[in-house]
Amino acid sequence: MSDDELIALLEQSRAKNLNLGVTGILLYKSGNFMQMLEGEKDTVLGSYETIRHDDLHRNVINIIGDAIKHRNFEHWSMGFCNMDKIRDLPNFSGYIDQSLTSRIFQAEAKFAYKFMVSFNRGNP
Repeated sequence: MSDDELIALLEQSRAKNLNLGVTGILLYKSGNFMQMLEGEKDTVLGSYETIRHDDLHRNVINIIGDAIKHRNFEHWSMGFCNMDKIRDLPNFSGYIDQSLTSRIFQAEAKFAYKFMVSFNRGNP
């Protein structure tokens, strides 16, 4: 995707999430996305089903579906990071070259969670 296409997608996602009361983050790398959504259970599940059935999305995988005590991205209707533009992630250096579709994120769900939450804490 071009930068303009990513920006348009992000603006659309932010507006929709703001309207739904959903927060989260979207990571992009080499044509693939990893996303975390937070909010009321039924709303998040509805958003997930919309994404899953959208023809623009392929190979959608739910890595974690747990309830949380508090939102990690409460101030972000949709945070965003284009990982193609990041050269170093000090706390995750072994994963910077991994595809977002890598089995490691699926096999180690807690790692995927920590990885995504780290972007909000400013120390990926």
